Amino acid sequence: MFKIIAIKTKNGYYLTDSTDNYYGTKLKNTYINGELPKTTFHKNWVFVQDEIKTVQQKQSQPSINYRYELIDPTMESDKIPLRLEKDKATYEEDYETYWYDDYKHLASLYRLKYDTQPDILVDVEYEFEILLELDEIKEFNGFAYPVQKTNYNSNETNITEKDVTYQLLDKILFPEIVLPSRPCKMTSEQMYKIVRQYIKQNINYDYAKITSDYEFCFTVEKVIGLAEPYTKQYEVTKNNGKSYRPPKFNTNYIKNRTVKVFEMTYSPKNYQGYTPIPEMIGENTDDLKNKIDRYCKEIIDEINRPFVDCPHCKGQGVILEN
Repeated sequence: MFKIIAIKTKNGYYLTDSTDNYYGTKLKNTYINGELPKTTFHKNWVFVQDEIKTVQQKQSQPSINYRYELIDPTMESDKIPLRLEKDKATYEEDYETYWYDDYKHLASLYRLKYDTQPDILVDVEYEFEILLELDEIKEFNGFAYPVQKTNYNSNETNITEKDVTYQLLDKILFPEIVLPSRPCKMTSEQMYKIVRQYIKQNINYDYAKITSDYEFCFTVEKVIGLAEPYTKQYEVTKNNGKSYRPPKFNTNYIKNRTVKVFEMTYSPKNYQGYTPIPEMIGENTDDLKNKIDRYCKEIIDEINRPFVDCPHCKGQGVILEN
């Protein structure tokens, strides 16, 4: 007995027999109105255009014409027939097959053969319930944002549309196939993981560098070209107190300075004065993805902007490199 749940739309019916089946609905292998239904973007739901009239499944039929045939047909003779009827040559006892005495000495010369029959469609009893009626169910594209593993035991390598949070009332009222069209969000912690990995994959190290990179805090500093580079010496002599060595110096050529341009932590961690990155809310999963993409792009564009000190005010201001 099938329990078929339906969502009725102006284009047709979305059907499922289970809203939480890990392997997907069995209806995808069930003939409805004589045809297999169309699969949808959700593994537990299928689509048919017309109202259900018949529900059928394929049923296999038993094989027929069991017989023994010579492995080598050229051995056929008056005493060695080309084929033997199975029931005349053998019998079953305790689930084992035995040859009758008249044919036992020929058993090694024959191979069992049979003919298969095509599967047939048989009617299946079912109950039908319309869960709700909507104008349409929109298909949304999925997404996957790479993230860094936070520990060696973590299996998390991507944050996807399956990880978004929906309002509790929506989760009660609507089945999963409808939820992508409802308001949803990424938490502050999820946004931290997404933005952290995005910056690491897209930063231009000619113009910025990461100075803190932890599970709980993250900092990026701008690398700004100096209007007037200078040299700086530092002593590298090591005296052990027993003998005096003349001092030796190394010289560095300083052509850049750094300024903090971006820092973040996440709620509720709120690590030591770092700014918690806000959660991101979308009207649906597509809108959420667009907002996350735009947010990440605006951050990396600013981080990678090629600033240098203004040559006229000697570092009181900065200008674009070119």
